[in-house]
Amino acid sequence: MSPRTVHTSADARPPGVPFAYAGGYAPSCGGVHALVREDGGRVRARLAAPLEGSPTWLHLADGGRRLHVLLEESHELASFAVDPADGAVTPMSRVATGGALPVHLAFDERAREAWIAHYGDGSVRGAALDDDGALRAPDRSIAPGTGAEPHAHMVRRHPRWPLMLATDLGQDRLRVWRLDDRAPMPIELEGLPLPAGSGPRHFVFHPKDAGQLYLLNEAANALDWLGLDATGRLTHRLRISSLPAGFEGLNYASDLQIAPDGRGLFALNRLHDAIAVFDLDGQGCPSWRGEVWAQGSYPRSATLSPDGRELWVCLQRSHQVCVFGLDGEDGMPRFDGRFIAMPGAACVVFR
Repeated sequence: MSPRTVHTSADARPPGVPFAYAGGYAPSCGGVHALVREDGGRVRARLAAPLEGSPTWLHLADGGRRLHVLLEESHELASFAVDPADGAVTPMSRVATGGALPVHLAFDERAREAWIAHYGDGSVRGAALDDDGALRAPDRSIAPGTGAEPHAHMVRRHPRWPLMLATDLGQDRLRVWRLDDRAPMPIELEGLPLPAGSGPRHFVFHPKDAGQLYLLNEAANALDWLGLDATGRLTHRLRISSLPAGFEGLNYASDLQIAPDGRGLFALNRLHDAIAVFDLDGQGCPSWRGEVWAQGSYPRSATLSPDGRELWVCLQRSHQVCVFGLDGEDGMPRFDGRFIAMPGAACVVFR
């Protein structure tokens, strides 16, 4: 297949200027990479900031002027200043997170803080911003629940209500907290227990309905449709498989993205190495549409381009990022011919 030209908001960056950053797993990765376009339009990943410890989660803040990086295997958090003109990154701080295997970060610019989910010990820890916009070492910790071995996998603030949610893959639970400016710590609410063996991993909120969210379960390979109200009460509505009918074998569901118009979901399946596509009807109910091959091995995460017209998929074991167009009338991602070499690929964030 010959590459087709797709114009996105990233095209506004001149050749050689980073339009995105990527991270991945050691020993292949070596640090934060900048994604740049060359004169011919080809995209390359070049090492922008050498870092040991596996920079597997990246977050851009402060209008793209600060880059916060979780180093999963060294249990650290690094902050960088990003030059708004040429995209160069300059180290600001590097601190221990206080927990084991930090894997996801929920950033709150209004509160000038971030909460970090730790897969290794199940803790969720809070870090404040300093005056320069770097994240300090976490100084608050939410303990894991009691019972099975905890594995906090994702934490995110609700886009509208003062709520924060986190998945615990080990304890099969979606946890919920109320955020109160008068309280020094989030106030934990009831949350939602899930069927044993679910392994909740990543979730997304419906972009047009604050009362709906979708949860992908890694161990059960299943998508949950959930309801949520402003008090933090969760309700379970539906569960469907992330795999095609008749599938047999081993698979680990990984990442989940929702179309900006709220009409579709894209779920990644590792080992099966496919992108599952779900339609969302007018009420938000998901249904299976189909799947496409991810073009490589072990799709760990996906990121929508800023204009919502592309899905960039990180293929960890293939050491590459592949780009899929989303302009088709049938709602299915279509590989556009772009393979981007990225060692240990784990995540991409756009400027």
